[in-house]
Amino acid sequence: MKGLKTLTTTLVAAASLLAPALASAGAPKAPAYSHYVACGISQNAKPAHVCQKKRQKGAFFRSNSATVFYTVCVKFPTKKNLCAPRQEAVQGTLYVNKITSNISGKHEVSWFVAGKRVGSFSFTVPG
Repeated sequence: MKGLKTLTTTLVAAASLLAPALASAGAPKAPAYSHYVACGISQNAKPAHVCQKKRQKGAFFRSNSATVFYTVCVKFPTKKNLCAPRQEAVQGTLYVNKITSNISGKHEVSWFVAGKRVGSFSFTVPG
């Protein structure tokens, strides 16, 4: 009986030590970057896939894990591609780039860090 109690105590102790490691191993990692387009340029603007012609439009970007330099590009319905100059994003800070387009159709916004595309988001301006 004493051996069973010792074994049970050992297993409970081992399980309590392993539980935090297993929980953190199974927990999803936060994405390195957050990015979206909104119909507005305030910090409170919500992501949107349709923005009316007269609304302001903004491309939002946040680096969640490190300070980086990023570039944002917009592909317009006319197939023209326009990129903003490279800019710094301090970790945890939300940045917005104005998109000044009233062209009807689908726009594709892409964000790049160190030359690699880290995200894209499309939105439409109705005709």
